[in-house]
Amino acid sequence: MSARRQPEYGLYYDGTVPGAPHDQAVLLRTRVLGLVSEFIRRNRPEPFTVNVRYGSGPGLPPNPPAEPAAPSEPAAPSDPASASDPAEPKFRGVEPGYRLDQLVLPAATRDRLLDCAAFIALAPLVFGTWGLRAIEPHPSVAVNFRGPPGTGKTMAAHAIAGHLGKKIMLSRLSDLESKYHGQGPKNLVDLFESAARENAVLFIDEAESLLSRRFAQPDQAAESAINSMRTELLMALDGFDGLVIFASNLPHSYDVAIESRLFHVDFQLPDLAARHAIWANHLPPSLPRDPDVSVDELAAVDGVSGRDIKLAVIAAAVGTARRNLPAVPRQLLLAAVQTQRTENAPAPVPAGGPPADGGTAERIRAAVAATGEVSR
Repeated sequence: MSARRQPEYGLYYDGTVPGAPHDQAVLLRTRVLGLVSEFIRRNRPEPFTVNVRYGSGPGLPPNPPAEPAAPSEPAAPSDPASASDPAEPKFRGVEPGYRLDQLVLPAATRDRLLDCAAFIALAPLVFGTWGLRAIEPHPSVAVNFRGPPGTGKTMAAHAIAGHLGKKIMLSRLSDLESKYHGQGPKNLVDLFESAARENAVLFIDEAESLLSRRFAQPDQAAESAINSMRTELLMALDGFDGLVIFASNLPHSYDVAIESRLFHVDFQLPDLAARHAIWANHLPPSLPRDPDVSVDELAAVDGVSGRDIKLAVIAAAVGTARRNLPAVPRQLLLAAVQTQRTENAPAPVPAGGPPADGGTAERIRAAVAATGEVSR
């Protein structure tokens, strides 16, 4: 195997280890790349090639006699993720939490989602009965849901899995990363193998970093680790039979090799008709509200996502219950949705950083506080 620098991709690993377990071969690759990356960072040498060979063969001397084994030392601490019961899978599929008929999306977006589902549903016919597996051994589709937060990407992933009658396996980049060198790519391998074993739809959230361009000259161990995970991702996508869904909040400069494998679906903030439908879905008959509450008036507040509408309804309901009111007043709903709209405007991050809970509970509290002056 060899490692050499290239302008576009940085380090390159060429070689296989016949007969070795796949996860151990991945671990070897990441450690070799990590060591070479650290050497480059410290010494900044000219481009070079490193060849490593093992065993006998043309041009190689006979294997040296084995040396007596040195006394073993206590093992280094392992990754907590690998310290669990080996029989206990780290990644599990779950039943989808949403149905396709619950999605409120533009017709074009819904059609693209159904195209993704059709690829998987029709794969046995097209690739099995019709024999196209001869030209595509691993029929799969990798989809990237991209758009602002709260526009239904996670909900759509659940709905597609439910439409296909499959479980959904949820993950995010933070579940794959590890402070232990080489563990991230191994986690990625485990994730894809778990999804294949359960025949589940694989959903990877917060995928911006994983899909972005590889570092040409990684200067830190973390950059080298991300490069290794992206390389492993390409291999996993090529060997996976099924549906993989990524989610990212904004369009990014994706790695060219990954971009060519992705089918993009764009999610946008809802228009007036969509907001009207979302409001109607989030105001159930069991929720008491004043007669003057108008879905038309609420839907007229633009610049909000489906998640914002949900949080506004929750905030208004909490505010109503806190005041011991018999029904949700119109003013409370309007104040809550206006607060969510304001929250969407760019604002500096507080000195202490974003809320630890990701912001959902904090935004509900802010919306409830904003309704403090409302009375009947």
